Amino acid sequence: MYCRPIRLFKIVLIALCLSFCFYEIYTFLFKSKRNFRKQTANFTGNFSLKSLKEFQEIIEILEPFTVHLPKFSDEEAKSWFYNSSYYKINSKKCPKDDCEKNGVLFNDPKEHLNVKLAFVKNGLYANDDCGYNYGDEAIKRIFENDNEASVIYDKAFIYTVPDGWAFQHFLDGIGPKLSHSFTYLNKIPDAKVLILRGARFDRSVKEIWEMLGVEESSRLVHYNGGTRVGAHFLINPCRTPGIHPRLWHNARKMYWSISNVTKTTDDQSKRKNFIYIQRTSTNAANGARLILNDDSFTDLLKKYCEKNSLNYIQYDHSKDSNHIRYRIELFYNARYIIGVHSGALSNMNFAQSGTTLIEIMPFRAATSSLPMTCSMFNPRDLKACAGYILYTQSQLLNQTYWILPTVVNNDGNMNINLTRVEKLLQQI
Repeated sequence: MYCRPIRLFKIVLIALCLSFCFYEIYTFLFKSKRNFRKQTANFTGNFSLKSLKEFQEIIEILEPFTVHLPKFSDEEAKSWFYNSSYYKINSKKCPKDDCEKNGVLFNDPKEHLNVKLAFVKNGLYANDDCGYNYGDEAIKRIFENDNEASVIYDKAFIYTVPDGWAFQHFLDGIGPKLSHSFTYLNKIPDAKVLILRGARFDRSVKEIWEMLGVEESSRLVHYNGGTRVGAHFLINPCRTPGIHPRLWHNARKMYWSISNVTKTTDDQSKRKNFIYIQRTSTNAANGARLILNDDSFTDLLKKYCEKNSLNYIQYDHSKDSNHIRYRIELFYNARYIIGVHSGALSNMNFAQSGTTLIEIMPFRAATSSLPMTCSMFNPRDLKACAGYILYTQSQLLNQTYWILPTVVNNDGNMNINLTRVEKLLQQI
């Protein structure tokens, strides 16, 4: 037996190369993991204007998530949803082509996963769209001379989400952005907060801002489109996904925290409130979508509650003069929520996970694959439709969502099929 020096040299060389490769891979993974944790921690860390460079952005990469299909009480509801524009658009995103089992996967980095919070020294806001498509150049825009801006603040936050002055669009537009940036509202208490000026300013939205320490008289700025606003310290959370479970859960915790909700049991079987969100001709801002046989419908709900030892609560937001904190606690204690598709149904954002939500989804016979609120679209044009937003929100919050599609008449109102409702109630 004898030794071959050349072969031995090759073996040693290969071993060294493999060791080097493994070391580099390990180092890369370790640093990536460490950097990710640092980015995540920075969302609640301290931040100083003195240490701010011209531009700095904190980035957190969230995990992909799935949205499960609604629950159906009958084949009519299931058939409607499977023919809906939502399903036609998103069914291709279901893992293993099994939507019933796996739900719809959302994993687009820009639209769903990448959460960004920008800090800009001498930043300039020029009526840019506040959303995940906010451009790289726009987010870094600065002013060098005072005459480049219509007004200059020392410090300012940007929350100029479309219709953010309205209750439902505050929750679905500003809420996700607040979920990871609201801690800075307290850390920078003298900063102005920009929201879009609207046709009105909902009292409930004003009260939530006040609980966050943002008084309308001193901090809130109703921004007029077209105005160029500068700030020596500009905080911009606009590049945030509109939907992600983490963001929506954190926003809900924020609402509970600032309203000092009295925490009760997490056991949903011990919660007894059955809330019917009533839509009437006097409380509906947009009209239509009224239940014509509302008396018979409410009688059915009351009988169900009596039979199952539940507290029946008929909620009309136009008659609610209490502070928003009382409404947050009311829906926190809900076990069941039912109502016609409307902004008032957005109160389910205050309800706990496991709460059952029943949405009566009105649609027109001529555009049967679309919710009534999206019937201005051509059903053959598969466009994103806001009519499904309450379904999405409920799933993000890990609630149990049932859909009851119901055709409307020429005036946009409906007679509820009580037999279908009774069948649904027997299954929840």
